[in-house]
Amino acid sequence: MNAFSYFRMAVLFITLAAAQSAITNTVHSLLFCGTDASAFAGMNGQLAVVQTEGASTVGKLEIYNLTVPLNGITNSGEHLLAGQPEDVGDIAGNILRTVSETKDPKVLATFPPGNNSFSPACCNEQMLVTASSGIYHVHYSDSIQRISKSSGETEVRRTYPQTDVVGIATDGVNIWISKWDDRQVGMWDPTTNTFTPIFTTPANAGALAWDTANGVLWVGMEGGSVIPYSATGEQLGNGFHPFGDLSDNTVDGLAFVPQ
Repeated sequence: MNAFSYFRMAVLFITLAAAQSAITNTVHSLLFCGTDASAFAGMNGQLAVVQTEGASTVGKLEIYNLTVPLNGITNSGEHLLAGQPEDVGDIAGNILRTVSETKDPKVLATFPPGNNSFSPACCNEQMLVTASSGIYHVHYSDSIQRISKSSGETEVRRTYPQTDVVGIATDGVNIWISKWDDRQVGMWDPTTNTFTPIFTTPANAGALAWDTANGVLWVGMEGGSVIPYSATGEQLGNGFHPFGDLSDNTVDGLAFVPQ
C-alpha cells in the first residue's frame, strides 16, 4: 500500500470518528408530562420526562415522584410552572409551584393564592407563560384567566369565559387551546376571546406543547396517550403513553423544553 492509500484511510477513519462523535453528543429536547390521575386519587404527583427528536421520542422515558400534587405544567423559560387540579388533602388547589427543568425535577418555589386568586375547586388545568400578558391559566370547564404572581402570590387580572378548555400553548405567534369533550384543537385570540377549531382528536383533548422548531404539536389525551400533530392536524406518529393506561384520566400537563 502506497503513502497516498494510507493517507486516504486516515482521512476516512477521522471522518467516521467525527460522525460517530456527533451522533454520540447529540442533545435532544425534553418533553415533560403531567397527569391529574394521582391528584384525583389524593396523592402527590409524578412527572414523566422523555427526550424527543422531531415527532419521535428517543431513549428511555423516566418517571419521577414529586413531594407535591401536580397536573397542569408549562415551560416558563427557566423552569416549569406547575399546578394541581383541585384541593388534595389540606393542600389548596390554587397553589402554583416552580419545578426545575431537569431529568430529576425538584420543586423550587411555591406561590400561594392571593386575595383575588383563581378557584381551588376542580378543575385547574394547563397554563401558558407569555412575555407580554403574563400567565394564562385554564379553569375547566368555564374560563381562561390571566393571572400574575405579584408579591409571591397569584392574582387574577382578567377572566375570559371559555368552556371545555384543558390545554393551552403557543407556537410563538398564536395561542392554541384544546376543547375536552368536543375533541378539538385550535387557535384562541384573547383580544376577542374567539376560538377557531383546526382539527379533531380521536379521544378527549388534554394538554398541549409546541415544538416550534420542528413544527410538532404534542397533544395529551384522555386515556393517557400523547400524540404528535402538525399545525394542520396531520398525525405525525403513533405517540406514546407516559403513564400507561390512565382509563378515565388524562395527560393534562405537557411542557416542551428545547435544548
